[in-house]
Amino acid sequence: NLLRQFVILLFLVGSSQLAFSQKTIKNIDSTLQVLNRMPSDTNKVVLLQKIAAHYNVTAVDSAKSFVLQGLELSKELKYKKGEWMNLSTLGNYYERKTLYDSAVVVYNTALKIVENEDSEKGRAIVYNNLAMVDIRKGDYQQALDRLFIALRAEETSNNREGIADGYNNIGVVYYYMQDYDKATTYLLKALEEQKKLGNVTGLQQGYNNVGAIFDYQKKYDEAIATYKKALAISQELGDRKLEASNLANIALAYTKLEDFKRADDFFEQSIAVREEINDKNGLAHSFSSFGENLRLQKRYQLAETYLKRGLTYALDNNIKRSARETYSSLAELAKDRKNTIAEVEYLRKYIAINDSILDETKTKAIEELETKYETEKKENEILAQRAQLAEKDLQVRRKNTLIYGGFSLAIALGLVGYLLYNQQKLKNRQLKKESELQTALARIETQNKLQEQRLRISRDLHDNIGSQLTFVTSSIDNLKYALDGTNDTITGKLGNISEFTTQTIYELRDTIWAMNKSNITAEDLQVRIANFIEKASKVDNSVEFSFTTDEDIKNQVFTSVQGMNVYRIIQEAVNNALKYAKATKISVDMKTLANDHTIVINIVDNGIGFNKETIEAGNGLSNIRKRTRDIGGKADIISEEGKGTTVTISFKN
Repeated sequence: NLLRQFVILLFLVGSSQLAFSQKTIKNIDSTLQVLNRMPSDTNKVVLLQKIAAHYNVTAVDSAKSFVLQGLELSKELKYKKGEWMNLSTLGNYYERKTLYDSAVVVYNTALKIVENEDSEKGRAIVYNNLAMVDIRKGDYQQALDRLFIALRAEETSNNREGIADGYNNIGVVYYYMQDYDKATTYLLKALEEQKKLGNVTGLQQGYNNVGAIFDYQKKYDEAIATYKKALAISQELGDRKLEASNLANIALAYTKLEDFKRADDFFEQSIAVREEINDKNGLAHSFSSFGENLRLQKRYQLAETYLKRGLTYALDNNIKRSARETYSSLAELAKDRKNTIAEVEYLRKYIAINDSILDETKTKAIEELETKYETEKKENEILAQRAQLAEKDLQVRRKNTLIYGGFSLAIALGLVGYLLYNQQKLKNRQLKKESELQTALARIETQNKLQEQRLRISRDLHDNIGSQLTFVTSSIDNLKYALDGTNDTITGKLGNISEFTTQTIYELRDTIWAMNKSNITAEDLQVRIANFIEKASKVDNSVEFSFTTDEDIKNQVFTSVQGMNVYRIIQEAVNNALKYAKATKISVDMKTLANDHTIVINIVDNGIGFNKETIEAGNGLSNIRKRTRDIGGKADIISEEGKGTTVTISFKN
């Protein structure tokens, strides 16, 4: 369900940042003045990190310069704590900008420093941050593993605020994994901790998350009241990104209550904020959620506009889960409009991107296990080499070898067990998704049957009418042979009939070709035209033919009606040039006008030409004009005696 999916995604945003990076500075101007007067010591490193964290929340584009200053100064002072803190804040910056790959690189750099320093606080913060990126990428099991590491680190340090954040984030992941009992348990633990601490930011997260639980339980009035508490705190903190998320959550709850007027108002507020801060991830969700809301109101045209805007953001920024749900909504919209072809097309795209998500999850899990295993293997080899170089007595070396061997075996067995468990879990998820896709596949099967019916009709045309025409041609040829030149008039007439019948067979084949395609690509058309021109050149090898297209034409897709008409127009113009113009050069050129997607086709010959004022238009020229009108285009025929003829058609695709 699109509405539930987007509530969950927005619910994550409200709990995505680590505790120390969310604290804003009340008087930033005076803090900046203090910064300018400070000596270049560790205190300045800490203040630079806090200022960057403040801007991550309030004005993200201003954060990067301060965090880079803090990182540079940390390295100069060899201040490792300052280094990993600023790296974590830099990762938050990239995460806020939805540059997730860059965020992971920075977080992993921070993690190496934290592990070398054995900092429990650092371990909690960095693992939490890495888990947030995993959640956004849909790797929930890895996120959960990292969050429990972070929680143990907070408990070791007895950091009550960090423990509350850990409960909160674990609850979020269980929510995404649809284990709602565990989600409720951990989220309520988090809210109780934040109330005891009096932590406004934590309460904001807790209210938003508990609101999502009410949402799932269909207690929409309670959900709205709770979301509004979170919204008030977001506005008080000046956190525009979380404000937009809260507004969107409220809008979705009103949609489920069918209070569409209020839902429209909150969606518009959410979109306005996200456009202001250029939150591409959020815009993908808001546009698509608003489009679904409009579909439920039967405002189909406007719904399509918003759904396609959301799809564009999702595809451009590789937000696959959002794209998948938007395709589902577009399919429902097509179904409401009774547009079966569009519905099936969107369902196919839904299935394709859903399979892609499942494949990526499975592949990534296996690769990570292999990488982890190889890393452990190399570490054990290094330990064994060090043991050999230590020049200890034989008994100690044997003891160490047994220890390392046992440790390696334990790791290998553990990894194998984990791999088998994870593969079974992925298989269970796949089975569930396959069950959900049965309805979609049934619709596709109906469409396939319709296509099979079209193919049967085209085969009947080919096998029955085609074979009959071939028989007629053969019979005429036999009659001509039987006459053996005794009657030139009859022989000539029979020759004309045979030629006409043969041409009809070619045209029938072209019609069947077009009938078998719902769409004709420019590449299909190019091949067909090229084949026709090649045949024409064999008929009269004294004529020089050329056929050219530009690069952009390759991306064009025509309906079968458009494609057939374009082919017939070119065929008619070339045949006219061969039969009547006495041309020695004939050229066909297809191109696209980039400014308004107009297709332009020029057929030019250097024949004898004609005077349009004295020559009455025959069926050939009339057919060209009629076919051009049929595709909503314009035909211009320019000819002058002794200077050849140019036929130009143009139409918008």
